[in-house]
Amino acid sequence: MYLPKKTYLHRLDPRSKAFMLAFYSVASILILNPLLLVLLVISNIPLAIVAKSLGRWVKTMKSIVFFAVLIFALNLLTSVTWNVEYALTMAARFVALTSAFSIFFLTTTPEDLALALEAGGVSREYSLMITMSLRFVPTLARDLQIVTDAYISRGAKLDAKGLLNKIKAYTTLLTPLIVFEVRRSLMVAEALEARAFGATEKPTLYKKVKMTGKDYAFSLLWLILLIIVIVLKVTGVLY
Repeated sequence: MYLPKKTYLHRLDPRSKAFMLAFYSVASILILNPLLLVLLVISNIPLAIVAKSLGRWVKTMKSIVFFAVLIFALNLLTSVTWNVEYALTMAARFVALTSAFSIFFLTTTPEDLALALEAGGVSREYSLMITMSLRFVPTLARDLQIVTDAYISRGAKLDAKGLLNKIKAYTTLLTPLIVFEVRRSLMVAEALEARAFGATEKPTLYKKVKMTGKDYAFSLLWLILLIIVIVLKVTGVLY
C-alpha cells in the first residue's frame, strides 16, 4: 500500500517507472536461470531503500512465499521428468515480477497512475477501472475482516481442523461478503453519477502529470538495461 514520502522514486512520473516494470517483466520472461532470477529480485532492494520502503517491501515478499511455493509444487508435479530447475525458474519468475510491481505501487498513488494513463491516451473509463481495482484491494481485505469478526462474535467456528473443514467454514463468508461489495459498488456508482462522470465535456484536471529531466533519465536507464538484456538473450549469452 502506498505511503506518501519525499523520496526520489515517489516524485517520479508513473510513466517513467513503467520503464522499470517493462525491464523486470521482459527480463523475468527471458531469463531461464533461477540464480539470475534471484539476483533480479535482490536488485529491487536498493530501489526499496531509495524509496524508504524496505520494511514494507520485505513484508510484501513474505506474503507471497506461500504462492511461490505453490507455483513450485504445481510445476514440479505437472512436469513429466520432475524438472526441479524448471519449477524453481517459474517460482523465481513470479517472485521477480511481484517484487518489481511492489516497488511501483509502494511509490505510486492510484490517482497519479490514473492521470498518467490518461496522459498516455487511455480513456477515462479504462483508467478508472484499473485504478479502482487497485484501490479497493485493501478495502476488500478490510471488509473480509469485518465479516469474519461479525461471524466469530456470533459464535461461528472458523478455526475448524482439517483443510476441507476450513474451506467449508470460510465459504459461508462468501454470501455476506458479496452482498457487502454489491452495496459498495452501488454507492460508488451513485457517487460517480453525482460527479457527472461520463459527461461529454472534458473535465478540468486539478493536477497534471509532467515528465521532467529526472523522469527522462530514469526512463533512459531502464530502457538501456532492457536493450542489453534482449541483446544478450538474442546472442545466446543469457539463458
